[in-house]
Amino acid sequence: MLLKALFISVALVVSASPSFAAEPAKADAAPAAAAKKVEKVELKADAAPEVKAALEAAGTANQAVVKAGFEWFMKEKSMSDLLQDAIKLANEDKTEDALKLAKTISKAAEAGMKQAEAAKTVAPRL
Repeated sequence: MLLKALFISVALVVSASPSFAAEPAKADAAPAAAAKKVEKVELKADAAPEVKAALEAAGTANQAVVKAGFEWFMKEKSMSDLLQDAIKLANEDKTEDALKLAKTISKAAEAGMKQAEAAKTVAPRL
């Protein structure tokens, strides 16, 4: 009985402690998210048609994965950031590099969607 009272009092102290409150963490996350906003790069109108198609397909697939919440990261960058890098490469007439990066983004988006589908049926193994 005494042990039960001890656990209850510890739980009350921990839950009332301001260091465990969730609200300060939300306040700290807002400036970080605002600082991460990056300007979108527009693809030049005279870009090669295959590059336009590849980047458009990669962008569409990546948007679906972001909406599902399973965007992948590579080299400490999100696939959305890498898509912006691919557009910059295309604007610099580095079509091979842009196509390679667009293909990587598309494959990561496909894998992210598979991961999202698998996450719907996750259950513990017994």
